[in-house]
Amino acid sequence: MTTSIDPEYEVPTSTPECSGNDVGISAVEAPPATGRRRPWLRILNFRAELFASTFSFGSTAVIKLGSSLILTRLLSPSAYGIFGIIVSFMFMIEMVSDVGTLGLLIRHPRGDERRFVHTLWSIRLVRSVFNFAVLLLAAPLVASIYHAPELKNALRVLSIWFLLNGAESMSFGLSMRHQRARLNNYMELASNVVMTLFVIGMAILVRNHWALILGSLLQRLLLVVASHFYYRDIGIGIAFDREAARDQFQFARYVTPSSILTIVLSQYDKVVLARLFSLTLLGVYGIASNMVGQLTGVMMHNARFVLYARCAAYFRSDPATAARRYYVENLRLFAVGAIPPAIIAGFGPLIIAVLYDPRYMQAGRILTVLALGAIIVAFQNASENLLVASGKSRVVLGANIVRIVSLIPAVVLGYHFFGFEGFLWCSTAATVPPLLYFYWEQWRSRLLEPLRELAGLGVCTVLFLACFGLSHVLLGIVPPGWLHLGLGHHHAHP
Repeated sequence: MTTSIDPEYEVPTSTPECSGNDVGISAVEAPPATGRRRPWLRILNFRAELFASTFSFGSTAVIKLGSSLILTRLLSPSAYGIFGIIVSFMFMIEMVSDVGTLGLLIRHPRGDERRFVHTLWSIRLVRSVFNFAVLLLAAPLVASIYHAPELKNALRVLSIWFLLNGAESMSFGLSMRHQRARLNNYMELASNVVMTLFVIGMAILVRNHWALILGSLLQRLLLVVASHFYYRDIGIGIAFDREAARDQFQFARYVTPSSILTIVLSQYDKVVLARLFSLTLLGVYGIASNMVGQLTGVMMHNARFVLYARCAAYFRSDPATAARRYYVENLRLFAVGAIPPAIIAGFGPLIIAVLYDPRYMQAGRILTVLALGAIIVAFQNASENLLVASGKSRVVLGANIVRIVSLIPAVVLGYHFFGFEGFLWCSTAATVPPLLYFYWEQWRSRLLEPLRELAGLGVCTVLFLACFGLSHVLLGIVPPGWLHLGLGHHHAHP
């Protein structure tokens, strides 16, 4: 489990020379001086940032899906429910205490100075120790709130994650500063492989949530150790630079409020489900949520690091043609963001029926609803990045306010009248008002082409309905035993 918080939209415009031991990777990746590269070599460029990110995201998604197929046969849904509660609370603590250390390191002119880096590392270390103490002391209270005594020891053990996080060097942040984020991506991928093998082995032995908890600690430890192999000339150290500390906490004035809003918007579902419904339902919900999370993760990453950079270039070169180029030159990027969720939404029940045993069948309907919401989020992300690139960064805060104002009554009314189903559908319906807000801001800025937006939404709707119909036809005519992969009987303890 890793927590990556980067509220910035700023794209580096230069590639300063890397100091220190950086495994000999040059700052500028120039093509070969002679000869033409074969097409497959141009695609499989493992040193290219976009390829590294996409490859790592895709590989991690495949690993998580494969491990899920195995672990759901070894662990009960309640094990996922317990782990989901823990991760939600850890995420909340991490975000509330977020002061934007990574964002400041990447953008600050002094980001390569040893004393500056050590000051930021010292601030992060103090923050990590504080987070560790909070989770350790709050464990009994959280366990009592959810009437789950097993949460107490689980929370206390996993609080060590914060201490490990504090011991990590700033090398991964420095690599992002120097546009070498592939180091982060490949290390994340490698640590995920090791963690997955470990968790499966532990699950065979203990058959409960401790396999997931210990696996998360192992992954964090691997990343901490790996971080100390890069930028060793800077390393780590306790330091206090008055200017660096002042800049850090001035920067935090903008980061912290945004992070708090992010907590509400990203974790409310798990907190509410854990409080109002059973751990089993929370575990089933987690299966569907993790699947959709892989789609939205790639979608948001591409929007931030690819689409935003393009839009920024449009407005720098010729603002008058920016909107037109946005719609014409990014069709494939839009398709990659919106079409996969439409397909997953349509085939949701069939996917769960094929991949999981009958205990998780409810996840199929949940997957459909969450993936429908992901389609809306894809259009939101595209619109948001266009507006921010045009200089209207205030729309991010405005959209978060719209999200909260629409989400709270939707969730309350949905649950009150229809229980879990109402909660699920109304939560997804609450993604529409922020999209309308973005469209309104685009219209005011003369950046909206309504027909193109409607065409994109129409294509996704038709694709969803076609896949949904085909899915139900197959479920109705094919015997269940023929659809299921049949990877063996589950042996999870109740």
